[in-house]
This record gives sequence, structure tokens and C-alpha cells, in this order.
Amino acid sequence: MSFFYNPDRITKYHNDGIETVNFSSNPPAAKTGAPGEGNCTDCHSGSVLSADGVVDFSVGGGPGYIPGNTYTLIVSSIGGAKNGFELTVLDAANNQAGTLTAGANSNVTSSGGREYIRHSSSLGENTWVFEWTAPAEDAGELTAYYTVNKANNDGANSSDEIYVGSTPIPLFGASISENELDASYNAYYNQAAQELNLSYSLPEEAKVVLNVQDLSGRLVTFRDFGDQPAGDYNETFQVNNVTANSIYIVSLFVDNTVLNRKIMF
Repeated sequence: MSFFYNPDRITKYHNDGIETVNFSSNPPAAKTGAPGEGNCTDCHSGSVLSADGVVDFSVGGGPGYIPGNTYTLIVSSIGGAKNGFELTVLDAANNQAGTLTAGANSNVTSSGGREYIRHSSSLGENTWVFEWTAPAEDAGELTAYYTVNKANNDGANSSDEIYVGSTPIPLFGASISENELDASYNAYYNQAAQELNLSYSLPEEAKVVLNVQDLSGRLVTFRDFGDQPAGDYNETFQVNNVTANSIYIVSLFVDNTVLNRKIMF
């Protein structure tokens, strides 16, 4: 009995339901839709759709970055019998920016001078949480490119939904002394009153915004305080959509500077 080996079939196509010829784990690199790359339709004959409104991408403590800092990144989508993803972060010259560290159900690979994070299993997950360390020096505005495949698990490589998206990651500058701001910023949560209390001082006029996120990066509360003149501030307001005795990140954005506090709610 002879066996006919067809390398084209193995490398180009895979099967969502049969583990011997698939990318249910470790899909090929360079399928994020970034400049010069393909996407999941290189292997899946499905529809290419915009990720807007379907795929969520977030930078914990972001949306921008401070050189050398490490951030939690989250990619999530809605539904799908089997789901997969791949992501890379590039600078304006389309070169790799920073380094990626895998989380649950993901791993990191490299190809063509770029680094990629991708699903390592497709057993119904629709959220992946992992880490990204920003470049050590100012690299200007960066872009995260990503694809998410919502496979229908029908035992074929057809009729899947391929979502392609990109999100800018701007640089946080330091127009106001970070040390000066950091020393004045305090945050605490009054559990009995379900109130968040903030205090901070502005040495000059600045736009002030507050984000409260859980450790998975989910936004709990957003407050835009607008442009505030120089002075001392105390802000108190209710936050009741939190889990008791859990840690949250309270991020105060002062112009292009971000100040983070981890506090117990």
C-alpha cells in the first residue's frame, strides 16, 4: 500500500476538527494583516471582516505606553465554536516594537524579524490575556495588528469568519514632571460608602482623565475631569460595579503622563 504525500495541502489548508492537519494550536506566523502580511484567509476560505465592534483590544494602564514598562494586553471576541488569534506590535517603520510574553492558551514565535503572539489551543476560548514590554526608548506611536478567526468547527476550512484590525498605541510623554505628580497622587476606596477618593496636585493647567480597571484590563469606571488649572484637588465619587476585596488599577492621566495605583476595593 502506498501513501501519496501532498505538501501543498498540508501547508496551505488545515482542518478545524481533525487534529492531524490543523492549526488549532500554533498557527503560522505573519498572519496578522500587518503591512506585508496575509491573514487567516491564507488557510481559511472564510469571510474577511472588520474587527471594529466585534474584537476588543486593550492595553492595561494604557492606552499609551511609557518606554520600558510592561503592560497587560487583552484580545477578546464574541462567540465562535472555535476561536484563534494572532497579534504583533510594530513601529512606524513596520519593525518589531517591544517584546511579547505569552499567557494562558497562547505562545510567542518569530518570523522575518517580527515577533508574534498566537493561540496555543482553540477549545472555545474567546479571550486571551498576555504581556507586552514596551521598547526601552521612545519609539513614537506604535500599532498593534491582529486577526481573530471564529471557526465554525464543521470539519472543513471553509465558511469561517476572519476579523482583521489594528489599534494605535501612542507614547505617553512627560510634559509635567512625573515625579512631582506621582508624589502628590493618592487613591483609596471607602468600602462602606462605595466611594473612590482621589487627591492630587497640578503644578500647571492640564487635562485630567481617570480610568479604573480590574487586573484583566476590563474598564470599570471612566471619568473625564476636563482641563483643570494648577492647584490641589480632591475628588470623591461612587464606584459600585466592583467585586469586594479585589485589586483594581486606578490610573490618572494628566495630559500625556499616566499615574497608576493598585488598591483594594
